[in-house]
Amino acid sequence: MLPKNGSLFKSALHRVKEFDPNVELTQVTGARDWQAAPALGPRSSDAALQAYASMTQTAALARLQTSMSGLTPEEVLVRLKVRGPNLLSTVKPPRWWQLLLSILPNPFNILLALLAIISVATPSPSWSTFILLIVMIVISCAVRFWQEYRSTVAAIRLQASVSTNVRVRRQAHGGWAEDVIVDEKTLVPGDILLVDPGDSVAADCMVLETSSLQVSQSSLTGESEPLRKTNASQGGKEDCGLFELENVLFMGTSVISGSATALVLRTGDDAFIATIMKQLNKKRPLNSFQKGIRNVTYMMMGFMAVMVPIVLIVSGKVTHNWAQAALFSVSVAVGLVPEMLPAIVNANLARGAFALAKKKAIVKRLDSIQNLGGMSVLCSDKTGTLTKDEIALCHHVDPSGEKKQEVYQLAWTNASNQSGKKNSIDSAILEHSSIDKNDPGYGTKVAEIPFNFETRRSSCIIRTPTNKLLLICKGAFEEVSLLCTHVRVGDTVVILDSHRRQELIKRAAAFNADGYRVIAVATREIMDHDMDDVDLSKGLDSNMIVEGLLTFLDPPKDDAKASIQRLQELGVEVKVLTGDNLGVALKVCRTLELIKEVDEEEIQAITGPDLAKIEEGTPEFLRVVKHCKIFAKLTPSQKGQVIMSLKGAGEVVGMLGDGINDCVALRFADAGISVDSGVNVAKDCADVILTQKSLSIIVDCVMTGRITQGNTIKYIKMVASSNFGNVFTILIGSCWLPYDPMTALQILIQNLLYDMSQIAIPWDRMDPEYLTTPQRWDARDLFRFILVLGPTSSTIDMCTFAVDWFYYGVRSTEDVYAVKLAHTHWFLEGLLTQTLIVHLLRTAKVPVLQSRAARPLVLSTLVIMVVGFAIPFIPPFANPLQLVRPRASFIGILAAELAFYCVEVQLVKMLYIRLFGRWL
Repeated sequence: MLPKNGSLFKSALHRVKEFDPNVELTQVTGARDWQAAPALGPRSSDAALQAYASMTQTAALARLQTSMSGLTPEEVLVRLKVRGPNLLSTVKPPRWWQLLLSILPNPFNILLALLAIISVATPSPSWSTFILLIVMIVISCAVRFWQEYRSTVAAIRLQASVSTNVRVRRQAHGGWAEDVIVDEKTLVPGDILLVDPGDSVAADCMVLETSSLQVSQSSLTGESEPLRKTNASQGGKEDCGLFELENVLFMGTSVISGSATALVLRTGDDAFIATIMKQLNKKRPLNSFQKGIRNVTYMMMGFMAVMVPIVLIVSGKVTHNWAQAALFSVSVAVGLVPEMLPAIVNANLARGAFALAKKKAIVKRLDSIQNLGGMSVLCSDKTGTLTKDEIALCHHVDPSGEKKQEVYQLAWTNASNQSGKKNSIDSAILEHSSIDKNDPGYGTKVAEIPFNFETRRSSCIIRTPTNKLLLICKGAFEEVSLLCTHVRVGDTVVILDSHRRQELIKRAAAFNADGYRVIAVATREIMDHDMDDVDLSKGLDSNMIVEGLLTFLDPPKDDAKASIQRLQELGVEVKVLTGDNLGVALKVCRTLELIKEVDEEEIQAITGPDLAKIEEGTPEFLRVVKHCKIFAKLTPSQKGQVIMSLKGAGEVVGMLGDGINDCVALRFADAGISVDSGVNVAKDCADVILTQKSLSIIVDCVMTGRITQGNTIKYIKMVASSNFGNVFTILIGSCWLPYDPMTALQILIQNLLYDMSQIAIPWDRMDPEYLTTPQRWDARDLFRFILVLGPTSSTIDMCTFAVDWFYYGVRSTEDVYAVKLAHTHWFLEGLLTQTLIVHLLRTAKVPVLQSRAARPLVLSTLVIMVVGFAIPFIPPFANPLQLVRPRASFIGILAAELAFYCVEVQLVKMLYIRLFGRWL
């Protein structure tokens, strides 16, 4: 709590002045209210000033008056109007013109624009061609814009539905201060923010008051070690780094332990994190989907690097027109690019996000949907994920196992004196009995040592009625018992020798075997001079007396067993990563039938201390991580090591957790999953938020992810193989025919129409067999698919060339009409076969008879086939494209070619599956 007078707040604002000499402090309404107003003159260019210390910009827009009791509702509304919501631009929907500008400069549009300019810049300008090309650019941009804008806006709106609440002090009616829970979007400069363990700092703040505050700045700096924060100023230190200032909290950092009261300085895009968002996004390890897209991109670039020079040389040698050959080869390069890939991938991901939202899962990072589909290992925390997180205190016994009220009284005193938000253990202790909240317990609080996940214990120091200082410690049995040298037997304190220690360990192990979590309670009398050390956590809680044990029970979730079994049926291996005791973890996992054997070698379980003995990255470490199913007593960093090791072994890893100790693993996983009731910092690190605590939602996420991933891979394989087949055909045709197989413009238009035919792929369905196992991005499989299916498509093109050569006698460039006729024949055959192949390649089964496409995909392909077939018959479109009416006899030949093509592709598909064991 802040003091009733304004001295603390006044000193805090003076610390702002240390960072910004241009701020003047003026008392405005008595001893309680102070405001910061900007002075005239240039602002300092100091980095610390620019990043966090100055409130001058806010004060210039709205007189930043902040009371000790917080802001009034009216002041909050005014500042919200001036400053806007506390949101970063990266989580706001893009403006329509920004998205349009990002769409315009793609290779396809650039080449069409170049062709349009050439069509009117050369002698005998063709304005009809120019108009047609501009229309095609507009159509291409309109389709992509419509898909991407709708998908992006819808996805961001879904993400915004996940609210993060913070605790602030604001004035109620009548001027009284009260602590209220508000959405972090409503934070404004001048708010009094209260932070607790597990909170993600929602704005740049200056610390006013702390209690053993430890903050992790790893999201900004990459440093895993938490930093101590106080209200002490380092304004006089010239060598103090930006992130070393103890009295400043940055937006996006997380509270590990302790609590604080802070003054909000900057929100939204004024916060320091807004200046480095791009760099922060780059820090996050590439996930499976990003690696897959990167590999596909590299492969397409490799194809271009090989095929385009060959086409250029061959075309130039045959036509002796190197300028035309250069333009033709560039068109071939653009033809290899799946220009609708961003639009289709985004639409696919957005559709998956909508489907998951209906199933109680909100997707924060869209590409994580693909990773849910490819997930082969799900790592899960135990407490609150596999269990109900309804922890109840069951026993409070002395070291001999007898029930003892004094042990509970000590635990209650410790729990009630922990500042900030209570953790689940403290809450269970406080809720166990109806002890008067005003009961001082063993005395009055002097200091505390907050809980953290490395020491796994918390302590408080109280002044007893006899004026002695008593340290009361509670924490994980193993950690606390190792720090004890004595034990209380009845009313006597005796040495904790090896025999008594073994008896104590056996008693705790017996509780663990029954599924109880065991917490030890210990005490130590300390002297006043022991309190002189600034860091109380170093050595003060040692040489203690074991007072007794507490046991807690957290039963498994009702749907956990069935959900784990279903995930295993879907090929997803489940591993448990917990900071809890190994015995408790084994009991829960046996109950859920995650493991069935009692022998430790069979169940392959390991503890964090044992894992720490193995050097990370060694073959032994990789073997242990791969084969173990239960990892107990892990530190947060060890959870991250397990995740990265599994990813390094080629697994697609998901992580399910809701606590502070899960944040590192959530960030490193391909798909981080948390729950809406989890701590704020865990939700910030997660990719997917479950709005309901049910493991069955994970199963729905996996199925939806596989449909989404399958449709994406389906599109990439279709368009890449067809485009490669076209280029392969062009290469052969350029060597055989005395004319180019098609003009550059015809290639581009055919490619555009083909891509538009697949725009409904995100709405297609996947075969049930595809959904039974995890599917991974495999560049080698895609390369193999392209090499097999590309030339397969070219065989029917060779048939068309042969028909033109032998049947219609098109063998030279002298007859311009005959060349246009040959171009038209291949344009029609190429477009229809490419569009038809959508239905042949989308399934490993026999199309139509065994597997039917979704109605939107059927309609889109049918419309494009009709439009493509009609183009040569419509002069306003045919003339600019240099197409003519096909021969009537060719219609019958075309029908026969399409029938033959369907049979050919189906036979190749069956052989391919038999040889390689997969299709998509």
